[in-house]
Amino acid sequence: MSAIVSKATGLFNSAVTKSTQLANCAVYWTKVGAEVGKIVYKQEGLAPPSQAQFKQVYNQFFNFLKSPAEQKAALEAVSKFQPNKQNLTQLGIYSVHILAFFSVGEIIGRRSLFGYPVPHGDHH
Repeated sequence: MSAIVSKATGLFNSAVTKSTQLANCAVYWTKVGAEVGKIVYKQEGLAPPSQAQFKQVYNQFFNFLKSPAEQKAALEAVSKFQPNKQNLTQLGIYSVHILAFFSVGEIIGRRSLFGYPVPHGDHH
């Protein structure tokens, strides 16, 4: 009986140690990410938009929706657009970024690098 208790205690201690290490690692990287975010925020001069900026953007958008002349001018500008090497390169870079964010989200969601975890049990 004591062998079972000692084995269970050892497993419990191992689980507690691993979860503590994982929590410490998560806290560390969260703090590092927050500090890097602060540095970027300050150096890039980032700030949330003011109420006046919100109003300006929404007014421009609603004026665009109300004015058929502006819509026609926008469609003409789009139809005259000629893609060049720089635009296509930029499109490729943005596409790779989007694919990378999607892939990281999939990996996090699956909790596995390849494939979905298969539950082991009596059901097939």
